[in-house]
Amino acid sequence: MAPAVTLYVPGLHGGVGWPNPPPAALARVLARTRRVEGGDEGYAARALALFGLPPTAGLAALARLGEGQVRDDRWWVRCDPVHLAVDGDRLLLLDNDTLTLDAKEALRLSARVGEIFADEGGVVEALAPTRWYLSLPAPEPLHATAMAEVAGRNIHDYLPAGHARYWRTRLNEAQMVLHEALSAGHGGEAARGEANSVWLWGPGRAPAAVPADPAFTRVWTDDALVSGMARATGAAVAGEPTGVPELDHAGATLIVLRGAQGAVQYGDTEAWSSFLEAFVAAWWGPLAAAVRARRLARLSLIGDRGPCHVLERGLWRPLAGWWRR
Repeated sequence: MAPAVTLYVPGLHGGVGWPNPPPAALARVLARTRRVEGGDEGYAARALALFGLPPTAGLAALARLGEGQVRDDRWWVRCDPVHLAVDGDRLLLLDNDTLTLDAKEALRLSARVGEIFADEGGVVEALAPTRWYLSLPAPEPLHATAMAEVAGRNIHDYLPAGHARYWRTRLNEAQMVLHEALSAGHGGEAARGEANSVWLWGPGRAPAAVPADPAFTRVWTDDALVSGMARATGAAVAGEPTGVPELDHAGATLIVLRGAQGAVQYGDTEAWSSFLEAFVAAWWGPLAAAVRARRLARLSLIGDRGPCHVLERGLWRPLAGWWRR
């Protein structure tokens, strides 16, 4: 397999209705690529598509693989701690990346949430301070929105469906027990950075079958979900690199860079532009040079929504000449 690199940059094209154009440096880069139209899948759904996994695959079950757990056939759902912030008549979700939980506090709080489901045989695991997992032997139907699509938004537009009454009642109970636990700890309301609720997402089981011809043989990411997809499909996994890795790998490489994601979720246009300008210099520039030098057969750039941009050996020179004119 010829060397190829895919850069997955959630937030690349901004959010839905995002008014800001990309930085000039990125606009020049995109003009020199072949554009492949894409949809509006969102972070998790597009990651599944990249790996060739079915859209019905249980995201929580896959993320557990990324945490180093052994695959099982149990039903899992992410039950992540979050902070809900009142904003007028809205209740905004600040995701688990914004929390300051340590391991001891996470175990204490997740145990309290687990008590809500104990009578039904439910188990809550805190595999990381801000990443919790709930398993139920006989779960009620649940349709839930992935965390990445709710962060920074009003939760009333994304509350769980399926057996809605059951799950919304459990969410209310979780808020109450976390309020009690936090009040006992410091005698006041939860401040930003503290968990005052949970968000349920990614319900289901790990896929029974994976693609016979995996899309990637090497994956660099700091995200448990993408790590789990990589492990499920047999790819080697490493954490997010600090710079362009060695290009001596013969197969297809995926690199996930999430520096623009939070900026888009919380509407920070300055941070978004700054990240993308740095990305062009630190990542795209060296990798595009590797394509020109024929050390790399193909370079793809994709966000969590919108088109994919591809640079290939035979494509560079004609487009570069056109760009100069």
